[in-house]
Amino acid sequence: MDASALKDTIPENARAALEPTAQGAQLRRRAIAVGGFGLLVLGFLVVIGLGKLIALLLLLALAGGVAFVVGRSLRRRGGTLRHAAGAVQSAAGSVQSAAGGVQSAAGTAARRPVDGLRTRKAERKNERRKRSRERNRGKDAARLNARGVELRRQGDATAAVEAHRAALEIAHSAGDPSTEAMTLNNLALALAHTGDESAAIDHFDASVALLREINDEHHEGQVLANLGFLHGRSGRNEQAVYCLEAALDRLEPDSRAFRHVEEQLRRAS
Repeated sequence: MDASALKDTIPENARAALEPTAQGAQLRRRAIAVGGFGLLVLGFLVVIGLGKLIALLLLLALAGGVAFVVGRSLRRRGGTLRHAAGAVQSAAGSVQSAAGGVQSAAGTAARRPVDGLRTRKAERKNERRKRSRERNRGKDAARLNARGVELRRQGDATAAVEAHRAALEIAHSAGDPSTEAMTLNNLALALAHTGDESAAIDHFDASVALLREINDEHHEGQVLANLGFLHGRSGRNEQAVYCLEAALDRLEPDSRAFRHVEEQLRRAS
């Protein structure tokens, strides 16, 4: 089979792809030849001392010739370049999408410390509000207790009982065992003045139990003394002596309360 027959067996689309490749190789050889000739002339001019301006002009002309040759080659391969440009554009879209994902992730990561800080601030604010409410409730309980003591000393034991019960409810809801225990003591004193000694004893006992739980021996001694005085006034000397001796064990020896209890104990004995 001769060369022409072989050429005819090549499909049209393959032949079209091969011919521009051969033409491109020929153009590259021409560009190399033009460039080599131009460099040769430039070197000759430099050797003979021609001015720099002429040398620069020659360089520009050489660059223009090379650009012309390369441009023709590129135009003939425009389809390939357009295909490559499309691929580059598609890749750029993927990169932009990935960058958007990274930016979104970075934004989420950046918001996490801020959200955590806001949460901690909100928690601290709520805690301050809670403490403020507790202080206000404590003030209300103290005010009602003071009012109850005043009413009892004025002879209005019934009104005193109501004031101390209101204070007791506040102290209990606030979770303040110390205030609750002293309110129970005040309520017991008011109940004793109304003649309800049984309820008074129950409230004294409850007060002692709470004070013992929080290890407040000083106030426990005072409440035990009040309970002993009540037993003594009712003729229950044995119970009175027991409570007064227990009170002395908890009160400071140099305190006024200690001396008062000691005197009552001598009378009960």
